[in-house]
Amino acid sequence: MFDSYRQIDQAIERSERIVLIGHRRPDEDALGATLSFYLYLKSLGKQVWVFLADLPPSYLYFLPAIDEVTSDPAVFGDFVDLYVFLDCASLAQARLPAPESAADGGQARLPEGALKHKNILNIDHHFSNNHYGSINLVDAKASSTCEIIYKYFVYRGKDIDKQLATCLLTGILGDTSGFVHSNTNSETVHIASELVKRGVKINQLFNFVIRNKTIGGLRLWGEILSRIQINKELSIAYTYIKEDDFRSHHVAEDELDGLANFLNVIVDAKATAVFHLWHDKTKASWRTKRDDLDLSAFCQIFGGGGHKKAAGFTLDWPVVEKDGRLVV
Repeated sequence: MFDSYRQIDQAIERSERIVLIGHRRPDEDALGATLSFYLYLKSLGKQVWVFLADLPPSYLYFLPAIDEVTSDPAVFGDFVDLYVFLDCASLAQARLPAPESAADGGQARLPEGALKHKNILNIDHHFSNNHYGSINLVDAKASSTCEIIYKYFVYRGKDIDKQLATCLLTGILGDTSGFVHSNTNSETVHIASELVKRGVKINQLFNFVIRNKTIGGLRLWGEILSRIQINKELSIAYTYIKEDDFRSHHVAEDELDGLANFLNVIVDAKATAVFHLWHDKTKASWRTKRDDLDLSAFCQIFGGGGHKKAAGFTLDWPVVEKDGRLVV
């Protein structure tokens, strides 16, 4: 771990223009990680850009430096010295904007010439991470990428102020769902305690991250939960979200963040899944509480990945709902 820290230090020291990249459809951990690292690099006098393929969810607009996030592909160019991928299990998860030959086993589309001969830092906590960086700081035992960054800051002797603490604690709260997931351990709670000491109001973060539903959003949750089906043979419980659900209930997509984790409370199934049905693709989010199942390995079959107990994939073809059942 310390060897990776030293390599990161060296890469940052010799770089002046740095692009930070989080995964598509960014969640609390992706945003907390990219924005905390943005603030850190700015304090070192670096020129920094934050690229996310999708806009952040509206309930996270309280985060410091959130206005610095861009989806403009102009940030990719020969002027960049260093690319830092945060919370991305693979390059494909970033959904980079321009075509070129893939440097990620054929999965990712990279900007032409942008990453050629460049250093790539890969900082992540996903079990399925394929170590695509020239420097990799990957710890699958960490609760979140924000936890990894916190440890790096401590190693560097970085003074963690309230802004940094807000970003990091938001990521930890999001990926542990408020300290209830199995990835929560004593070290995670200790780190959270240290961040609270920096002046962060944890009750306010809970309200932003966990308690953030509107009336329309709750009604949509109820409708989706009413669609739950049980496959007794496979011991799988699943439900689905249709593309027009958001329009009919007048809610944003981020209102359903956390649904897959909530579904994992079902005790009558070994695994649960939420299918998001688009007209041209299908996204699946899988969860389990069991130690003898590896959802990451299963989702990798379909080009996805994640953790053993929380993983997902996206298919480039539609699945449709017919009489309450899903049909390919």
